[in-house]
Amino acid sequence: MPEKTSDIWWLFSRQTVSITTQESVLKSALLMKNRNFRHLPVIAESGKILGILSAQDIIDTLDLTIHSSPTAEDVKTALEIPVERVMTGQPIVVEPGDGLREVIKKLCYHNVGALPVVNMLGVVEGIITLRDLVSLIGTSSSPLNVEVSEIMNPNVTTISPDSSLAESVSLMSERRVRRLPVLDDGDKVMGMLTNKDVLRHIAKIVNGGSGPSGFERRVSEFMATGVINISHEDDVRVAANQMATFGVGGLVVEDLPSHKIGLITERDLIRTLSSKRGVDFLMGSMQYELETDDAMSRLNSFSSPARLTGHGAK
Repeated sequence: MPEKTSDIWWLFSRQTVSITTQESVLKSALLMKNRNFRHLPVIAESGKILGILSAQDIIDTLDLTIHSSPTAEDVKTALEIPVERVMTGQPIVVEPGDGLREVIKKLCYHNVGALPVVNMLGVVEGIITLRDLVSLIGTSSSPLNVEVSEIMNPNVTTISPDSSLAESVSLMSERRVRRLPVLDDGDKVMGMLTNKDVLRHIAKIVNGGSGPSGFERRVSEFMATGVINISHEDDVRVAANQMATFGVGGLVVEDLPSHKIGLITERDLIRTLSSKRGVDFLMGSMQYELETDDAMSRLNSFSSPARLTGHGAK
């Protein structure tokens, strides 16, 4: 394997935005929506890591609020709590000198979607995510000879287009899922609802003033209809490529012999593939990208970490 696998300094994003413990969940949700993030490191004034806030944490917080027909003001008030009350403390981290193997092991063993990268003093220097690794797998066109059906999830949590957005939030929180395929009465996929759609709705509530919160409205009003499909017989390299190309974290599998649907996600491409084929196999699937100069050119375009304080992003 290339020497780059022994040090991840070239891979992680240095454009990480961090937040302080007293930042509100509401403001953090808006930041995630605006920057297309799913994780925000939570830091002390010194920059030392204290925790991590995920989109799932926001979904869980929201789920406690939206079942009694709340107004927009009710939702905003409920989300004005500081992130220290809902964040994951003492997060799993890596250091720039850690190797790719260590990153994969931590992501898989702890079943997390992101690892803050910290220096010897615990100060955040960046973040590495499942999406970073999936993009490595998707760069090459050489097949891995692993079909999508081997690592996909065949037991997918779905929802009806007539269900309410509040029901969707509850389902995401209960089942610990980021996305819900939306099926019609004939079990055909009509669209996809993700936690990012929920964050977008929160932003509309903030900008829309008082009145109903909108969580009683139907899923069909919020879902994305341009769902990207993949065949269960396709190579997982194709799945990784499509995720990287279209910037999505999951693909629907509709051509199963059972006539049900499946779902393959970034987590499946890293955690499940590693579990079934081994860490060495997964690292080997990234070799093509590691041997190119793409990572170096990406590094040259990175900037210093930003921090969101009570006064906004710097």
